[in-house]
Amino acid sequence: MLAWEQFLLSLDEEFGKETINQWVRPLKILTFDARNLYLEMTNPLQAAWFEEHVRPHLKTSFLNNNQVPIRVHLSEPNKEKKNSKEEPSFNIFPDRLDSEFTFENWIVSSQNNLAFKLLQEIENPPFNPIYLFGSKQTGKTHLLTAAAHLLQKKGKKVFFVKTDTFTSHVVQAIRLGFMPKFRSIYREIDVLIIDDIEKLASKNATQEEFFHTFNTLHMAGKSILIGSSTAPSKLTDIEPRLMSRFEWGISLQIEAPPPLAILEKKKELWKLPYSSEIIHWIADTFSKDPLLALQALSIRAKGILSSKEKAQELLKDLIAREEENTLSPSTIIEKTAKQNGILSEDILGKSHAREYAYPRQMAMFLCRSKLNLPYQKIGEIFGRDHSTVISSIRQIQKQLEEKKEPTTSDYQIIEASL
Repeated sequence: MLAWEQFLLSLDEEFGKETINQWVRPLKILTFDARNLYLEMTNPLQAAWFEEHVRPHLKTSFLNNNQVPIRVHLSEPNKEKKNSKEEPSFNIFPDRLDSEFTFENWIVSSQNNLAFKLLQEIENPPFNPIYLFGSKQTGKTHLLTAAAHLLQKKGKKVFFVKTDTFTSHVVQAIRLGFMPKFRSIYREIDVLIIDDIEKLASKNATQEEFFHTFNTLHMAGKSILIGSSTAPSKLTDIEPRLMSRFEWGISLQIEAPPPLAILEKKKELWKLPYSSEIIHWIADTFSKDPLLALQALSIRAKGILSSKEKAQELLKDLIAREEENTLSPSTIIEKTAKQNGILSEDILGKSHAREYAYPRQMAMFLCRSKLNLPYQKIGEIFGRDHSTVISSIRQIQKQLEEKKEPTTSDYQIIEASL
């Protein structure tokens, strides 16, 4: 694959040929097309190095002839795939289950106790489907994977996939003319577990196929578990008939455990000899992705870490990135102003004209929803009284719930830029 070879040459210049020969070139190309490249890794450390150092370069440097980024999928060797000889031109497999994502390794909290207990009794679920939703790094995938591990131990035929994987399977089956086999694989199972269901948005052919897969499994009494970043009613660009089916069973919001608790658990699982001071420092410093920082530190430290100062030196690039990406009221105001073609000073000004008042209300709403700032603090930032802030936020909230344009599209564009 020429594009991949050219990309590797650019990595040689960035990291050095010896480094890329060690970490990236051993990746085996399984298959590829104009939009996707499937690679097989040899060990988890190789995958960790790839995610930290290589993936950030993909969107800008790994492009097809139309200058569209090529998506890279990384997987471990699949013994079942290697041993299978039936129709080698079309073989689809579930995603790999992370061995660490078990119920024993889950951090139990009062907010997630119901989901935790429900999934532990998943062999005979009282609800179907079970729909878990929450923001990134709340542990949805951990719980879904733990349920998959448990069900497999009980002899159930479980198919666990990310929505991107399901989409890839649909596209591959359509392109190669193997839809009957695709349907037999997905419908002759005991449990379907699918994560990141919000990524079905705007994928009409995939939504159609998932709709019929869902119906077939549900009518046969087969269990369906779904993970998503948002509640069923808040999904966008997904057919109403699918959204209604997601609400047939039970929807549970998952709250993230405290970052410090997560880091302590990973320190134990990964057998890292780090002091409590270092773990506390990571939790305090890396609010966006403390686990990535811990993983990077474990790779770079290569053994016992003597001090917090040494950790700071090893992670100085991640610290700089964290500081650059930290969300603040000024960032929200700047992005909102840019989206509406005005200046930050206009949002903070006194004018009540619609062209300034509406972006001001949107910025207030984002400061409340994204930063959870008190109304009084928001009033101080925007130079408004308490009642004005509350009224502005409620007005935007109402428009979003009613999915009014341009409010909804403006919110989505600004949110994506934050």
